[in-house]
Amino acid sequence: MSKKHFNLYEQEQLANNPYVLRVSEKSITYADEFKRVFIDQYVSGRTPREIFETSGFQVEILGLKRIEQCADRWKKAYEKDGITGLADSRKEAVLRPSKRDLSPEEIIARQDAKIRLLEAQLAYVKKLDRNERRLTANGKILNPSDCFNLIQEAVQQGLGRMTRYLCQLLDVSRSGFYNYLHSADKRQERTLADEQAGALIKKAFHRRGYKKGSRSIKMTLQSEYDTCYNLKRIQRLMKKFDLVCPHRKPNPYRLMTKATLEHR
Repeated sequence: MSKKHFNLYEQEQLANNPYVLRVSEKSITYADEFKRVFIDQYVSGRTPREIFETSGFQVEILGLKRIEQCADRWKKAYEKDGITGLADSRKEAVLRPSKRDLSPEEIIARQDAKIRLLEAQLAYVKKLDRNERRLTANGKILNPSDCFNLIQEAVQQGLGRMTRYLCQLLDVSRSGFYNYLHSADKRQERTLADEQAGALIKKAFHRRGYKKGSRSIKMTLQSEYDTCYNLKRIQRLMKKFDLVCPHRKPNPYRLMTKATLEHR
């Protein structure tokens, strides 16, 4: 049980939720309807936190530990007894439950609940296995930035709770992945700056009808466009935009003459 206590304001906020029957300083009694809604959405692939938030609960008031405990308790009850296991047994007579044979309808309900859980788990495993193969196949030839992009796509497809495993799968750091997510705006700004600089470098590259190397481009930018770029930046953008300067091939006759002179 969570050790969090609710103050008067938090109790009032929780009591206003239609899915809450009673609330005290230490405990909450949820409606059976909310438990059924929770199981339906959980089986479809949503996380417990998302379900509570969309149902009007504030995670800051409840606390993540209480949400996880509720999810675990309701999942076990549903797996054991189906929908009937989610009902609050405290409102009934507190007697020792009678051991009786289940009716065919109850047996079918339990089996149906078990099948739904197994199908959800199987779909999750298939999704994970498919992404594992794709990530492993592509990760061998990608740089860390591309690996982070692949992990982000996998997380958006429903693998949000497997970030650590995906980072280990591609041999990249988890802190680097989160830094990649937080620096999205900076990458966008850098992309725009690269496009502007790349357009200018392309003009200098094709200046006077012939292709140039990075040093010639640097001099052309300074003399013709009054722009000074670092040589490494020019080389990086040339590689990014596939600007290749052809190297002049050596004269074969000159090489033959040189080789002949060396053997004399």
